Amino acid sequence: MGRASGSPLASDGRARAASSTALIHGHGGGFAPNPTPRSFLKLPNNDMATMTMAPLAIAALSVAAIALPSLLRPPSSPHLFASALALPPAATPPKIYASASSVPSPPLTSDPFAPTPLDDFLLSAFRWTLQRRSGVAVPSAPGFEGMMAELHELRRTKGAEELERVSLSTMTALAGPIPWTYRTFFAEWEASPALLAWSAKFLLPFLVGDMTLTTRVAEGSGETNIDDGFFGRGGGLLVEKCRVLEGSNCKGICTKMCKVPTQRFFKERWGVPLSMEPNFETGACQLRFGVEAMDLEDDPTIPRGCLGRCPASIAAELNGVDGDVGLC
Repeated sequence: MGRASGSPLASDGRARAASSTALIHGHGGGFAPNPTPRSFLKLPNNDMATMTMAPLAIAALSVAAIALPSLLRPPSSPHLFASALALPPAATPPKIYASASSVPSPPLTSDPFAPTPLDDFLLSAFRWTLQRRSGVAVPSAPGFEGMMAELHELRRTKGAEELERVSLSTMTALAGPIPWTYRTFFAEWEASPALLAWSAKFLLPFLVGDMTLTTRVAEGSGETNIDDGFFGRGGGLLVEKCRVLEGSNCKGICTKMCKVPTQRFFKERWGVPLSMEPNFETGACQLRFGVEAMDLEDDPTIPRGCLGRCPASIAAELNGVDGDVGLC
């Protein structure tokens, strides 16, 4: 015999069902889960938050990428925020020679550069990218010496101007979004030259060797166009014995693979000018962030022609060609 529809049990079941329905649809004071949670992703406020936070996240990652190498390499120089008075002065300008062939060779290195695992990694990444952009590879020659052989081959087959293009392209590819972030958020800071010099000290030894932080002004130079202040004269970096210059013995590789493209890279991509001043007699190179560089043709410290020790000059002499014709 069927149970009557008006029985207490039936009434109680209908009440529980109604209560459950009310809770699901948000009635009766209960929590109502949203049946279409994906709609929250389409709200303008969240789009705006994403647009606002993305550059900040990139900036944070960029600062971390700049600072990380200092944690992997033992510090050996004054802290970034030390007064410029604690830094040694920049190197004096090199002696002027009318012809590169008359520049004496620098003394041999008595304490060769000892790369760290970080240097080995950065060199491998730089050389691999350089090979892809130049189309030149010498797989039989390992490490830094192999990269020097590839640069000589690139200069010989495609000219010094191609060195500049390939080098700038390589640096741009490896840096990714970091230069844009720096130019957008940090380039106008008073401390910007000092920050870049400090960062370069930890990032660039794989390519140029050991470096020392300096001021941007040489002692007794009389320069008055560089601001004084807590950070004003910071931003100098002295390469004690450049690996590129010593390893290549080539003025063209020094100026067209290193000096000119690096100056362009920092001015155009990072928003901070850079002057690089190689000394072909000693093998040193003074970097000055925040200082405009001279045009290569107007710089009296860059002598005409090839260095006497340059492979291009030696080959030219063997073929009866004057080494001062501008091969480099």
